[in-house]
Amino acid sequence: MVQTVWAVRDSSEKGLPDELDQGVGSPLFLKLLRSRGFQNSAEIESYINPSLADLSNPFLMKGMREAVSRIQKARANREKVLIHGDYDVDGITGAAITSLALEKLGVSHITFLPERAKDGYGVSREAIQKAKQEGVSLLITVDCGISAGEEIREARENGIDAIVIDHHRLPPEGLPPAFAILNPLQEGCEYPFKELSAGGLAFKLAQALLDHQALELLDLATLSTIADLAPLIQENRVIVTNGLRRLSERKRVGIRVLAETASLRAREIKASHVGFVLGPRINATGRMSSALTALRLLLTENEREAASLAQILEGENRERRETERRIVAEAIDQVERSVNFSREQVLVVSQEGWHPGVIGIVAARLVERYYRPALVIALQDGKGKGSGRSIRSFNLFSALEANREFFLEFGGHAQAAGFSLLEDQVLPLRKKINEYSHASYPAEAFLKSIEIDLEINLADLTPRLIKELELLEPHGIGNPKPVFVTRGLRVKKVMSSKAAFPRSRVWVTDGILTYEVTVSERSGVSLDFEKGTAFDLVYSVKQKKWEGEEVVLLEAKDVKLRA
Repeated sequence: MVQTVWAVRDSSEKGLPDELDQGVGSPLFLKLLRSRGFQNSAEIESYINPSLADLSNPFLMKGMREAVSRIQKARANREKVLIHGDYDVDGITGAAITSLALEKLGVSHITFLPERAKDGYGVSREAIQKAKQEGVSLLITVDCGISAGEEIREARENGIDAIVIDHHRLPPEGLPPAFAILNPLQEGCEYPFKELSAGGLAFKLAQALLDHQALELLDLATLSTIADLAPLIQENRVIVTNGLRRLSERKRVGIRVLAETASLRAREIKASHVGFVLGPRINATGRMSSALTALRLLLTENEREAASLAQILEGENRERRETERRIVAEAIDQVERSVNFSREQVLVVSQEGWHPGVIGIVAARLVERYYRPALVIALQDGKGKGSGRSIRSFNLFSALEANREFFLEFGGHAQAAGFSLLEDQVLPLRKKINEYSHASYPAEAFLKSIEIDLEINLADLTPRLIKELELLEPHGIGNPKPVFVTRGLRVKKVMSSKAAFPRSRVWVTDGILTYEVTVSERSGVSLDFEKGTAFDLVYSVKQKKWEGEEVVLLEAKDVKLRA
């Protein structure tokens, strides 16, 4: 179990505006908001009630006017367009948004999604060839293209203009020679929010093309934003809050049928349902076979076709889970046998025969288990396809960039990246990236820290506070669930379970109030305590339905035994 440091936010009231105390919420709720940096009632109101009116003007984005003008020209001249998406949820939903927007405009188009095993990362040369054969004169890339200088140049040389919609980091060698680029990270881009997913950028293009009609696509932009782990702040919070309402209405046939197939019966679809139910199933076909199945599901209006496609996604997701479990076990075994944790801060594991579609998930599991950045590489025929995940304090993209000589290609973000390399470069990379880590980061960067919003008593968990906490949803990256610490609790009751996990149900008490504590399988927290054991508990509040009533549970994040 990884040792954790508890960091309680400073929630001192000294010097804070008086207006926070005037009818905004209970004193404890205000203290929580203060701990998260809110300074006045206007900020709180905007956060709690994100309005569609808060969406920024899409034409503030550099390249938007050029992109809209070129698409309108394609419509006027009856040109054919090729949309090139990607094989993950972001690339699939971004392609779906763009396709539906062009369909509303009456623009003739075809869609290409790469296959992970055959086409690899980025813009596929096969797609450029297909565009030439099909008489395409405009290429729109979604969730890829920003690093595809050669491919975009090849398209231009064949008379094909390109619009690049990509949220990834800008390549140091310069931007591709596209007709227009939609990426708010560009120099000189005045768009105020820089953290949109590719699906979010596609939605902004749809807004520019369709105005208010684009709001029908908010459900797809929400799937993209949550599944791609974009921070749920500012404009992303507006998109997701309103998009979850559309998802809950289940108006899109494919999403409704997918939810039914996955036994998602909750009346209200929440961010957690997207992250753990819908998103993995949409991702599954891109991981295991062809992402086009998921794209067809999102676009279809036919119930029977949707049912058939949803069953395929369900089967692919089952296969993905089984493959993932096997490779995670093999990767953990490799780490335990070969890694010297005093020397290696970055985990690098590789093996012949690992499925490249699940190595990103495997890397995430290693990060959860060891709290170290992890690179997982699937080897085949002398080459490796790799995926990396990182901890909050370690910029993975910068680490790969500093070691770019080892890669055939790479791309990604601070917390997640993909790459390819020759097999004989794996061990040199492992050595050099750890040398880079030791030179660039202090040992403290690899200590797991839990940020705690407030220290409270069980008596503070009043019905009013529980209702107020619901106002902070949706939760995700950038807007985590509130975390509390309560000290001096004791185990009141333990009920054994026959299930492999959790092994038991535990109730805790402060001597007056009693709550059940629940543990996530991937949290690493153990509650194997005897009755009467005293400990401090770090937790979030969770609710579940029990016999028609809402029951409050404490979701354990960490525990420390008391002397």
